[in-house]
Amino acid sequence: LYELARDRVQRFIGAQSREEVVFTRGTTDGLNLVADAIGHTLTPGDEILITEMEHHSNIIPWQMAARVHGAVVKAVPLREPGSASATLDLEALERLLGPRTRVLAFTHVSNVLGTVTPVERIAQLARERGVLTVVDGAQAAPHMPVDMSLLNCDFYVLSAHKMLGPTGIGVLYGRRELLDRLEPTRGGGEMIKEVWIDRAQWNDLP
Repeated sequence: LYELARDRVQRFIGAQSREEVVFTRGTTDGLNLVADAIGHTLTPGDEILITEMEHHSNIIPWQMAARVHGAVVKAVPLREPGSASATLDLEALERLLGPRTRVLAFTHVSNVLGTVTPVERIAQLARERGVLTVVDGAQAAPHMPVDMSLLNCDFYVLSAHKMLGPTGIGVLYGRRELLDRLEPTRGGGEMIKEVWIDRAQWNDLP
């Protein structure tokens, strides 16, 4: 039943393979998990780009990763901040996507403003520059179709309780090639194929 749920989530979010569906404790846990994994690839002076309309869950994990690895957090401003029609300043976003930008983390739908960000367009801008994208989909998934094959982002997180599901469970979607490439952030039993005293071979996804 557990694995059948993974298949249903795969279909629900339009993931290419079931291995791209990682169960978490919720959106916040998924964001912390991916921030921790990406954090291990950062070097001093690298830049993490977020936006001024992020939920705390999509700010604090990046601040923590930046502090540990010597990176810098920058934020994309809003057009007409403080108004009900506030939108992300896409021109500023393009300017801020610099040569040291390694990750762009942003919300699909703002939990405060209700602003819907153009994920596909932003993900394309980031991909052209080799920047990883992490999308907070907690507010979007319950209210609109989400299809990873169309959004073209690298990571997407959501929670079950926002969609009348149980509390304490969520999903981290990750492109399979990236999940295979990033180092695990939690070590233990079933995440390894073989283990020796001085090394281990990681298990297959998920």
